[in-house]
Amino acid sequence: MEINDRGQLPGGTSVSVAGRRSFCRTLLASIIFWFARKSVALVHRSREDAVTTANHDLQPAVSQGGEVPLVRIDLIQGTSEEYRTKVGEIVYQTLVDVLKVPEHDHFHVITEHPKDGLPFDRNYLGIHRSDACIFFQITLLSGRSVELKQSFYKTLVDRLHEEVRLRKQDAFINLVEVPKENWSFGNGEAQYVTTAQ
Repeated sequence: MEINDRGQLPGGTSVSVAGRRSFCRTLLASIIFWFARKSVALVHRSREDAVTTANHDLQPAVSQGGEVPLVRIDLIQGTSEEYRTKVGEIVYQTLVDVLKVPEHDHFHVITEHPKDGLPFDRNYLGIHRSDACIFFQITLLSGRSVELKQSFYKTLVDRLHEEVRLRKQDAFINLVEVPKENWSFGNGEAQYVTTAQ
């Protein structure tokens, strides 16, 4: 309905000044409320888009093989080459199966030590270790959850026990997490670091 310049509705009905002000206030409040709702919706949508983009940006590091571990295996002298090779294979396969390390990313250093060259506490934390104890130190990119690490420890120890009869108490595992710039795979370059052009 239109109000003419004398404050009258069609047909000559008068509208008071107070009525017009009340109508204008209601209209203005409705417009402000509508804009406020739109603004909140836009902010919420922008945050969702930012999270989606951030998660998407993290994906290439995994798919491009950015999970390469360096595995050090230390044990007391006296085991066969076949035994040491089998232990290395079990570690590698567990890394692939549980931590989703890409296949063929296989870098191990296996070292035997004289008994006096590998001292360790035989009963630390109530775990009774024998001369067969093997130390696994695995350096890899940071970012895995506690639950995933726990799954890795259990799976590795179970497989070592089943496949080479290693006592579960004799598997000492240490994960060392590092940022991607701490790796150079040759040529004196940090292959995982993208330099600004």
